[in-house]
Amino acid sequence: MKIEQYRDMIYACGRCEFCRGTEFSDRCPQIFTQRWESSTARGRMAIARAILEGKLDYSKDLRERVFGCFLCGRCREECKKAAKIDIVAITKAMRADFVDRGVGAPEEGGKMTSTMAQKGNIFADSTSEHTKWAQGIKFQKGSGTLFFPGCLASHRFKEKTRILVQVLQAAGYKLDFLGDDQRCCGTPMWVTGDVRAAKQWAQDYVKKLKARGVKEIITPCPSCFRAFDEEYPQLLGLKEPPFKVRHSSQVLEEIVAQKRLPLKTSVPKVVTYHDPCEIGRYRGMYDQGRKVLTAIPGVQLKEMSRIREQAFCCGGGGGLKIMYPDYSQQVSEERLRDALQTTASVLATMCPACELNLTHAAYKTDAPLKVADVAEIVAVSAGLADKAILEPDYISDD
Repeated sequence: MKIEQYRDMIYACGRCEFCRGTEFSDRCPQIFTQRWESSTARGRMAIARAILEGKLDYSKDLRERVFGCFLCGRCREECKKAAKIDIVAITKAMRADFVDRGVGAPEEGGKMTSTMAQKGNIFADSTSEHTKWAQGIKFQKGSGTLFFPGCLASHRFKEKTRILVQVLQAAGYKLDFLGDDQRCCGTPMWVTGDVRAAKQWAQDYVKKLKARGVKEIITPCPSCFRAFDEEYPQLLGLKEPPFKVRHSSQVLEEIVAQKRLPLKTSVPKVVTYHDPCEIGRYRGMYDQGRKVLTAIPGVQLKEMSRIREQAFCCGGGGGLKIMYPDYSQQVSEERLRDALQTTASVLATMCPACELNLTHAAYKTDAPLKVADVAEIVAVSAGLADKAILEPDYISDD
């Protein structure tokens, strides 16, 4: 079993309350939605320990406790103050054990992975739909800098993705794009525990990108960013990533710092910023988005009560949006409440999954607030996009 390698960490859990907090709505989105003690990090460590001791075995009855985790990393962040247990890694190992032992992921999780493998994206869209957002944009094949949008940016946020590319190109970046040859980064495979398939997927993708001459990847998706920069090296046993990988937040910060794009138009908006888990707690990238926002004339940044390391999840992590959509929606609405308390008219973030979940929450609750990517606000200030895209009643053609 893959959890064997974490035996010492599993036994180190002293069942303190750091991971779960004292309030169901405070820290952990899993206990916020599922309420059971077994739906906490310390509960999951107790399950893992019982499995190691032969008192429990992987079964369908246990799936919700392990696959119901949002993998947001808040428990791991809190455990840094206690036993320093890598609960995210152990949870992923438990998911892999479910697959290895023939129990498998929840049905919808398995469908997501098989759809991705067969169609190249998690939505089963055609190749033409996958690249529709890029129509009319000129890319430079062989530039060495690949723009990799990812599934959500390509299929659910076509306008936002076009705007981001326009900002990058206006700032002087020469971008390549895979076009019809682009496929998912592979994240659904390791999220649902299919490590064998994930390893082969990573090998094939690295080979393809090297053959194209890719030296650097720029992506707006934190999952894709971590796929190439973190998961691929782990899967393939590499000491360092096969390519330089940058998230769009890092590139936008560079644009602002180097004044590569004039931001002349005032954007008189109160904006609050949501920290995506996978570039926040996972990679410590909290300042990039905020530095960009505060550099835009007219923007007033107003913070939520839970930010940075303590930010509440958007509800889109860990495959929950597909495997347990009701839980995902509950968490997104809770996070939206944090934003509404700031009285901001724009909720900005830098993650397509966060944007999707928070937008769904805003639509369902008819909230007077627009969910936007930071790049959209930059584009308005740079004169590359109409200010109407930042209004709560604006709906794109996506």
